[in-house]
Amino acid sequence: MSISQLSLTDFRNLQSITLDFHPTINLISGDNGSGKTSLLEAIFILCQARSFRTHHLKRTIQHDKNGFLLFGRFNDYKAGLSKTADKFDIRVNGEAIKRRSILVNKTPINIVNTDSLDLITGSPQQRRQYLDWCMFHVEQSYNQHWQKYQHALKQRNKLLKSRKDLKLLEYWDDYLINPSIVLQAYRENYCGEIEQQVKSELSELLQDVNIGLKYLQGWHSSMSLKESLNKNRERDIRSGFTNTGIHRDNIQILADGYPAADVLSRGQLKRLSLALLIAALKILKQKSGRQLILLVDDLRAEMDGLAQERVYESLLAIGLQLFITNIEPHVPEAIKGKDFKMFHVEHGMIKTRKFS
Repeated sequence: MSISQLSLTDFRNLQSITLDFHPTINLISGDNGSGKTSLLEAIFILCQARSFRTHHLKRTIQHDKNGFLLFGRFNDYKAGLSKTADKFDIRVNGEAIKRRSILVNKTPINIVNTDSLDLITGSPQQRRQYLDWCMFHVEQSYNQHWQKYQHALKQRNKLLKSRKDLKLLEYWDDYLINPSIVLQAYRENYCGEIEQQVKSELSELLQDVNIGLKYLQGWHSSMSLKESLNKNRERDIRSGFTNTGIHRDNIQILADGYPAADVLSRGQLKRLSLALLIAALKILKQKSGRQLILLVDDLRAEMDGLAQERVYESLLAIGLQLFITNIEPHVPEAIKGKDFKMFHVEHGMIKTRKFS
């Protein structure tokens, strides 16, 4: 669902304010350090109950204040978050909720920033999270299987670390396998769909570089997961953790048959990371029909003009609510002639401004 209004108090360097947003396009200008990214962060936290900038939300509390408060109005619900040094409260429609996933499931949100390149050059965990984000918002049974899997893996690793009651490993192996197989099948299927989207609809953005995605499961392909767990049991006991399973899955991203991170320029890698995100957004929108929010932090600093326009054209075609930051009050060519709202941030003060 799109966010129509945001109220924030004592968050980062931003002055307390209530903002009304456009349902489709919101442009945000301001110098570096003015608070543009902090505004995006506030929107992200309101949807995810976590930040893309820090693992510790208390660091987002304004200096010399006791805590922050965020409140948002969405299409069909209201959400409020408050954080002090030792307490974090989440409310949806005025009701306190304990499970973060309830809030996260309400509105899919993602961000494009300087860290987006990590999807290709970073750890396998980041590529797993990329697939899982899409599946969480599309597949109704995903979260149930994920919770079962996480619980079983935690219990199995606890046994391995303690090296006590190891006879229970057989029980937790059986409990681990069923959700693992379901999640693995989901991941492999979505990997194939994303590859098809990239090849069929985003080749122009990639300037005809032949891209391939290869899903690599976290155990040897010649055996089942149960066989792999049995074979590696002694190794797991020695190391104190589970060495094989879907927590070891990866996506191999190829360009003309070679690892993309090794053969593409930085500019090509930027375009590829955006193409992969756009493909996931397309699939999520097609399968769920839900309103999505995308935060775009200073794309002009990351990409040449022609590539930027192709990106914006692709994003507008999906039907997203966009929040786009730039240093200058720049309106991308793809957006000119369309309805939008513009905001300017200066020393933490956010003002609505007109573009002429």
